Amino acid sequence: MDIRTLSSLLASIVGVALGVSMLLRTGRPRALTRFATVCLMVGAYHLSQFLHALQSGGAFPAPVPRVAESALFLTGALVPAVALQFFLEFLNVSRRSQRLGARLAYFSPILTAVVVLTPLFDLGWARVTAAAFTFGALATSLGVLLYRVRRTESRIERLRLTYLAVGGAATVLFTALDQLNLVGIPFPTVGPVMSTVYLLFLSQTLLRLRLMDLQEFLGKVASQAVLAAILAAVFATLTIWVDANPSLFLFNTVVAAFVMLILSEPLRDLVEGRVVAVFFRQRFELLRALTALRQRVAHIIEVQELATVLLDAFNETRRVTHASLYLLAEGRPGYRLLAHRGPAPATFVDMGAARVLLAAVGGGQKALLLEHLDRRTAELRAQSQADGTKKTAREELKRLNDLRALLVQMKAGICMPLLGNDRVIGFLNLWDERVQEAYASDEIAQLLEIAERVATVVENSKLYDRMRERDRLAALGEMSAGLAHEIRNPLGAIKGAAQCLDPRKLGGEEGEFLEVILEEVDRLNGVVTAFLNYARPLKQTFAPTDLNEVSIRTARLIQNDLPSTVTLALELAEELPRVEADPEQLKQVLINLVQNAVQALGENGGRIALRTVAQDRFGDFRAVEAVELHVADDGPGIPPDQQVNIFVPFFTTKQKGTGLGLAISQRIVRNHGGNISVQSRVGEGTTFVIRLPVVPASPPLPSVNGTEAGPATAPASS
Repeated sequence: MDIRTLSSLLASIVGVALGVSMLLRTGRPRALTRFATVCLMVGAYHLSQFLHALQSGGAFPAPVPRVAESALFLTGALVPAVALQFFLEFLNVSRRSQRLGARLAYFSPILTAVVVLTPLFDLGWARVTAAAFTFGALATSLGVLLYRVRRTESRIERLRLTYLAVGGAATVLFTALDQLNLVGIPFPTVGPVMSTVYLLFLSQTLLRLRLMDLQEFLGKVASQAVLAAILAAVFATLTIWVDANPSLFLFNTVVAAFVMLILSEPLRDLVEGRVVAVFFRQRFELLRALTALRQRVAHIIEVQELATVLLDAFNETRRVTHASLYLLAEGRPGYRLLAHRGPAPATFVDMGAARVLLAAVGGGQKALLLEHLDRRTAELRAQSQADGTKKTAREELKRLNDLRALLVQMKAGICMPLLGNDRVIGFLNLWDERVQEAYASDEIAQLLEIAERVATVVENSKLYDRMRERDRLAALGEMSAGLAHEIRNPLGAIKGAAQCLDPRKLGGEEGEFLEVILEEVDRLNGVVTAFLNYARPLKQTFAPTDLNEVSIRTARLIQNDLPSTVTLALELAEELPRVEADPEQLKQVLINLVQNAVQALGENGGRIALRTVAQDRFGDFRAVEAVELHVADDGPGIPPDQQVNIFVPFFTTKQKGTGLGLAISQRIVRNHGGNISVQSRVGEGTTFVIRLPVVPASPPLPSVNGTEAGPATAPASS
């Protein structure tokens, strides 16, 4: 049994196996059924070729050769007809536009049947004519691919169909050249191998809609072929020279098997790398860059350094036109842009817009690709045109459109969520706007590994910052006792001496100087006290707390100290959930914020609002609820260059301020598990937002809405 016979048997087995596997798929589309028919028919053709090769060697009695040769001609003539049916269905081409090819494809089996079933089969010219019609019909069925290549507008789709057309043409050509052996002209048997590879490639085209996946498949086929050739050469080298000695042949076969097992894994990695480097240079460079980046990211702790290294590495691969990194914002619900490369995307994505993306992540999607959204949208629209739009389809279309709009807003062809502690802490986005399908499956797998490491670095960085803040506060606490002793004792002596001089008796310039000394001593004593309060560990007593009640009590407490030009209003949400908090410390925060607002309003006065708001989400796709407490004024606002520093200790724009009030307030809020942020525009006012997580399953409490305290008469304390 020669190689030609064995290759035909292999092709028949693969064809039948592929056909059966497609038929076993539940809910398969019509194109898969047509393809299964093609596979079965090609398998039948190569089985007939196998039987014909056997009969040529005299393996069957006299009647069988005639039957085998007739089956070879008939099955071969049926292949163009089933292939045409498949391509018309797969490419959605109308039969009217391919009328000539259809006539030729359907006439070929009729002509072949006439030749086979009549004495014409004994005439050489009749056989050649039937075979020519068969291959001509097969070529016209492949013409459907060329027709679609010319008509399609998508460059990616055109390239994918070009792969199919070239592969089909090569298969038909080599199968035709194999027929030279039937007339005594020796030619290497390549047709069955080409048929097998082409059927496998067609099956991948049906199951994998992405061109990049097909290129990956071709690369793996080429790699496996080269690897098989190398291992076969190793086996042949160790065994072919001892075939005359059975015992030595058996021994060398065992040795060859061990050598192949030892070499298979390193050779596979080497061959795959070389094949990808030769045939897919850009993919090779990207995979190498991703491997180096994955190792480098593991040694970074600072988030800003991480963003720089990460995005620069993507930019240098030249496979990315847009790259961006979003992280969960601390100031307000949503995701802020940390860094980007390429045209600038949206600087902030609020939680309302991100809900559709978080829902997809909560559904288990590890990455969202723009191309997948477009493909699914096209499928739904095609179904709606055929069957009428259903409610579920309309809802899914709306969700897909919202999701696509968000990805475009973030300039993301592929969006990879960063997960930490069961929540989405950010997004890593990449896009190559030059092509629709930019990344293959193995590239996406490596990108997802990098995204996991980025999420780990972000979480570790937050933990590191908390530890560093704890150590800093511990050092401040140790310094505070000595600082208080070293400063307060001289201050007490200075103040006592100044009071003994009695500025009222001196009068004139000397009395004014003593007044300045006493005033500055009191101010410095206040700075030391505030510093001690900031550095001293907080003593907190947590309990379920109603923020509406805290707001009302704070307003009553400070109402009489407000200037007559300032109005304090309460805008309280009804049925507000409780929070786990220390009411006294929250009152301290509110008093500090209201006093700052009064000072910002100045002599002209204005309006200050204490407002409570119930939020649906708290930076998490698991829908953890939160409550917001706003302190808003209609004053001059805070310049943007000052907003980034207002929570930094000792930063102040007031002539007599300590710069610790907002830092202490931020520390109190963070110890409650929440955060505080500022929203301000120059000339439009300022709003401080305190966000606190609610007590799980706490019942809502009714509250007064719209309560407003009237103008006060006493001046506010500074």
